[in-house]
Amino acid sequence: MERPRMPATFATGQGEGPKDPGPWADKVLEVMTLPVPKKPCTLCEFWFAVPCLTGVGSFKSVLAKKASFGDKAARAKLNDERTSASRLYSGVPLCCFCSQLVVPDPEEARSPKSAKKGKRTSEPEVTPSKFLMSFLNKDVDD
Repeated sequence: MERPRMPATFATGQGEGPKDPGPWADKVLEVMTLPVPKKPCTLCEFWFAVPCLTGVGSFKSVLAKKASFGDKAARAKLNDERTSASRLYSGVPLCCFCSQLVVPDPEEARSPKSAKKGKRTSEPEVTPSKFLMSFLNKDVDD
């Protein structure tokens, strides 16, 4: 019994010509796949599929983070007077990991001064106005 030969594209031997691919080629489903567009994350500069770039941060925060990592070009661009405010505060795509680094925690964003000092912020005491107190202090005669 003769062993079926592989087609030329799958051939492991030397210079075998195109052969009949065999019955298995009939059962392969042809699937059309479109290439997924990719873009780099602005902070880490790794390439990701566009749907995977779920984070958004300002360009200024990305430059500030890169400058804190020691990137001299980012520091120069951050301090450059020609960089417009509309560019600095425009949204840039970030991967989910880098978005954690750039976007501040809600607790830090609420009170950055108290977070640095380690003090706990207390809610301001709500007191009624003098106008309302004038009604509350009157005795009711009925």
